[in-house]
Amino acid sequence: TTFTVPLLYDKTVLVIPKPGQKSNLAYETKKVLEPFTYGLWGVVIAVTVAAALLSVWFSDREMVAKSKRAWKKRRAAYFRLILDAILEKGMFFCSAGIEQDTGASLPYKVLMFGFAFFILIAVSAYV
Repeated sequence: TTFTVPLLYDKTVLVIPKPGQKSNLAYETKKVLEPFTYGLWGVVIAVTVAAALLSVWFSDREMVAKSKRAWKKRRAAYFRLILDAILEKGMFFCSAGIEQDTGASLPYKVLMFGFAFFILIAVSAYV
């Protein structure tokens, strides 16, 4: 053959104590969440929400200063921006990457660098 000849054969057997018998949604979800504790998942969600809130704050300073809208309209606009940012940062976390926005401000770029580093640590610990 084209491969090298093995020097030694090891007769290792993989034993699974309880093979998968359940296949409901709760069991499958629990398997996905198992690598981290619930407290650590809480930290992941908190960091994602904090990054989203800070990104809205960093990207929207000048627009708020110039805005002459009523408070209710601004509050609704902020709610939509924050929800969009949370979904965006959650997608970044799940895809293990961030977007590169060349026109962003320096605080936003530093924030995304920190969030990317957090994603790197979390993904390497999960796998």
